[in-house]
Amino acid sequence: MEFLLNTWTKERLQAFHGGQMVDGYLYFGAHAFGEETTFSVWAPDIEGINVVCVNPETEDTSTYPLEQHPHDASIWGVSIPENLEGQLYEYALRTPRGEVLWKSDPYARQSEKRPFTKSIVSGPEEYAWPLEVLKRKQTINDKHLERAMAIYEVHIGTWRRKENGEFYTYREIADQLIPYVIEMGFTHIQILPITEHPLDESWGYQTTGYFSPTGRYGTAEDLKYFVTSCTEHGLGLFLDWVPGHFCVDQHGLANFNGQLLYEEAREERRMNPDWGTLNFDINKGEVVSFILSSAHYWLEEFKFDGYRMDALVNLLFIPNIKERPHNAEGANFLRKLTASLKLHYPEKLLIAEDAWHYPKVTHPVESGGVGFDYKWNFGWMHDTLEYMKTPPAERSKAHGKMNFSMVYQYEERYQVIFSHDTVADGRKSLLNKLPGTREERFLQLRLLFGFWMAHPGKKLLFMGQEFGHFEEWEFQPELDWASLEDPQHKGIADFMKELLAFYRSEKAFFELDDERDGFMWLDADNHEQSVATFIRRGFLPEDECLVLCNFSEHHYESFHVGAPRKGSYEEIFSTNSAKFGGTAADLQQAAKTLDVPCDNQDYSLKLDLPPFTMSIWKKRKDGSDLL
Repeated sequence: MEFLLNTWTKERLQAFHGGQMVDGYLYFGAHAFGEETTFSVWAPDIEGINVVCVNPETEDTSTYPLEQHPHDASIWGVSIPENLEGQLYEYALRTPRGEVLWKSDPYARQSEKRPFTKSIVSGPEEYAWPLEVLKRKQTINDKHLERAMAIYEVHIGTWRRKENGEFYTYREIADQLIPYVIEMGFTHIQILPITEHPLDESWGYQTTGYFSPTGRYGTAEDLKYFVTSCTEHGLGLFLDWVPGHFCVDQHGLANFNGQLLYEEAREERRMNPDWGTLNFDINKGEVVSFILSSAHYWLEEFKFDGYRMDALVNLLFIPNIKERPHNAEGANFLRKLTASLKLHYPEKLLIAEDAWHYPKVTHPVESGGVGFDYKWNFGWMHDTLEYMKTPPAERSKAHGKMNFSMVYQYEERYQVIFSHDTVADGRKSLLNKLPGTREERFLQLRLLFGFWMAHPGKKLLFMGQEFGHFEEWEFQPELDWASLEDPQHKGIADFMKELLAFYRSEKAFFELDDERDGFMWLDADNHEQSVATFIRRGFLPEDECLVLCNFSEHHYESFHVGAPRKGSYEEIFSTNSAKFGGTAADLQQAAKTLDVPCDNQDYSLKLDLPPFTMSIWKKRKDGSDLL
């Protein structure tokens, strides 16, 4: 009990019960150091608790009874005069009804690889973070609003597999994934959850280990190597993290002490029928401290550059009510969470999954917002894909889906996304959503990616779509890398490299993403021809670009479009290039403006606009050198 008395001060107990503790992992869980191992767990209203340890080498079992803290009967602990690092353990809780519940440690920092469920005693931190990496972590997100951001979303277990079907470790995948991401031209990696989870097919979203990197992919040191490598190569790294709900498996948090402890007390809000998970009781201070501590842990221990937080709709809106009324409790909890993270880690980015119509998700907490830096633009994704799935001959009737996003674009800070949700669970791959012949699908996929790049907002793309993955994503196999032997798939990959290089080089497409001055429609309503034309701008006038998107199967050989300035314009990018599989051998020759007003501009251009093509034009710095 000496350990408990020395560490659990009155102030620490108050912070834990009051929902203010952000470092609970330092107090709870198993800690081995020197010749001592301590265990501590929150377990109110039980008769007693033992920790049962197993030596993995000899399989010898040892049982140690925990004692209640003298000033807090809900906290149990024991100090053992032996270093048990590496031993397996679980708690045996005795309830007042005489039941014995076998539970893994909620604060465990290491867990057995599924299908086994015991926790593993961790030793002290030994990984030596390079000083240069720690320094770079402080600035890697500097001025992110004004910089290009193209995120590659990855599920580590299915990006690539070993020949025998086994997973690569974090360390092994780093040596393959990072060079690939850099070659393709992405600026960031975002990994699907790697918190410990029982079922592979849950993709990590049904968590049991909120402080434990899954053992599927190796050790904590392997993960730190992966993080270090990303930083050394200039890549930001985001972790997909789940703050609102948890897995129902009985070795985890569910009915932890034989009663409702971590889960929502109100039955009508407790279960998520779509996912089969339980919602946290965010009105309970100890549960809030648990979640806050998990959020702080991954940033502190593993130095991720930020989070994408999943399933926020069940916090911002009352669960299981069709009308989706706002959930003040959940919103206040999220404000507390984001404010705490921003206070301690102001350099980290917080990204919200879609939050429907909830207001001010990306506004600061102090001004009434929820405190995120970015929000996924699911509305844009759904509308754009519904439009693109429409047969070209019928797109004129659906034109509003293509341009509607700009009505609300500046209410929040958005990321425009094609995420894992877009291409799984029977939704088909991006390529297979598109109508027409095989050749027309590839033309339209390049157009779709071009529109994605040109639309305001930072970018995210799920793995495999960058080379036109033919099948939708499934958990079991790795990506279909063999399809790159097909010239059309190889053409998509080459196109994506050039598209992302173009995106990073042209400031008009990222500097003013969240400013109205960065975007202007030339013609948003040309439904007759299924063409959208607009202007993107950066800080400097010479960065201005004209974007023409022809979503139809028709070739407009002399398309009339407005131009804001007089002079000569040159085509600087086209999705119809022959090197990607299109029909145009080269970019078009420069064109001189006409003194004919069009699209509310004083000047105009007559341009060739092939079918299913995005074409981008830019005024020459000196238009006098043409014609």
